Amino acid sequence: MDVQMLPLMPLAMSHVSGTDTALTALLAVLVVVLAAIAIIEMLVLLQRARLMKDIIRWLRVRQLGEPESPPVVSAHRQLERLVREIQTATTAWETQRRELLPHSSYLKTLLTCLNDAVIILDGSEKPVLFNRRTEELLLAPVETEAQKTLREFAAQKPVADLAQAARRHGHPISRQIRLPVLGRLRVLQITAAPIAPEVSSGGLLLLLQDQTELLQNAQIKADFAANASHELRTPLASIRAAVETISEAGYEDQVTLKRCLDIVGGHVLRLQLLVQDLLDLSRTEDPRAVVRQDPIKLEDVRDLILGMFKNIAADKHLALRFDIATEARIMIGDERLVLLILKNLVDNSLKFTTAGFIQVRWYRQVRPARLLETQDRNGSEIENPQEVIILEVEDTGCGIPPEDINRVFERFYTVNRSRGGADRGTGLGLAIVKHAVAGMGGVVELQSQVGKGTIIRCLWPQSRQAMPPQRPPTEEASIYPPT
Repeated sequence: MDVQMLPLMPLAMSHVSGTDTALTALLAVLVVVLAAIAIIEMLVLLQRARLMKDIIRWLRVRQLGEPESPPVVSAHRQLERLVREIQTATTAWETQRRELLPHSSYLKTLLTCLNDAVIILDGSEKPVLFNRRTEELLLAPVETEAQKTLREFAAQKPVADLAQAARRHGHPISRQIRLPVLGRLRVLQITAAPIAPEVSSGGLLLLLQDQTELLQNAQIKADFAANASHELRTPLASIRAAVETISEAGYEDQVTLKRCLDIVGGHVLRLQLLVQDLLDLSRTEDPRAVVRQDPIKLEDVRDLILGMFKNIAADKHLALRFDIATEARIMIGDERLVLLILKNLVDNSLKFTTAGFIQVRWYRQVRPARLLETQDRNGSEIENPQEVIILEVEDTGCGIPPEDINRVFERFYTVNRSRGGADRGTGLGLAIVKHAVAGMGGVVELQSQVGKGTIIRCLWPQSRQAMPPQRPPTEEASIYPPT
């Protein structure tokens, strides 16, 4: 080694050491800076996460409809802009919701109070809304899958064709359709209206008006007019023929004169009875008629009926018997209607009984309230016991054939004359009974067997406060318990 270079070696070594120290310091500074940046980024992320949680919580609170100020966002322009946009949108939504809320309440109230069934279908014909009347008209009391049933109803060809026509034309279309509903053929006036005509897959509104009873009532009125005309025409024609016979034969022919006068007298009496029955029927059907609720002594009613019919029963060799149970001597009701009911029942029995007896019974009995046509909304039977007073008229007459039992309460309907006596009546007696019993809040039951006789029962609920003390029924009354 050159002796002259020895002094320079420490100097070189010192320079290398200084460079390493500077690099180390620089690296340390870089590490510190990176760590600081990482910590800052982490803090920013944590702050943003906390802000996002605050925003989400605020949105949930706003979703529940509770007012709350938005979270404060500073130094985050994007988040601040997002919060402002959300605040604007939620404010607009809240305003719209407040405006629509009363309209929604109005719609619900309207649907609830409508007497017509309303069904709203979506684009796939799925029911999304229906009212109470729809449940009463189309759904069975034990129905559990209402949407399925209503969807099947809307899928029936007449309804589906009507819905397609409404969608195709873009305006409401109405048709009268006969459809089986819950096992009964009904006449429905169905209106289909597209909710969004401009959208091919928009919703559809179905409005159903049950016109079955309306058409039946119209038919009943038409039948009533025809039957009344027939009942009036027959005696009038006979009277006219008798008068013409008298005019042709002259008053000197005493035999012909007496026979014709007897014919006129008989048909005039028939006309009087027909007019009286028509008046009675009109009064019992009048919804404005006042029905009294007074205590009635049934022994007095019995005496009046005996006075009317005992001689007729004696002439036909029939026993007319009355049995009033001890606890049934007084009932609450309208005495005029009770007399009208009993008069028609006894008169009807006397006409169609040629041998045997007519037995009238009054008694009380505890029965389920369902027998008085009280049912809850689901149609289940209400079994709360209720005390009723029963008028029962039994005869040993010709009886009523099974095919006629459901029709004998129709106006002017009479069973085959060959099964009864000569006087078949006007055909209004049992119709009067039905309406008079219903006017007092009761129902009618009928049992009959051809050749053996008929039992008709009229049942009325009686307030316990208005009743005498309860006693066991009489032995005779208990022999004939209602079925």
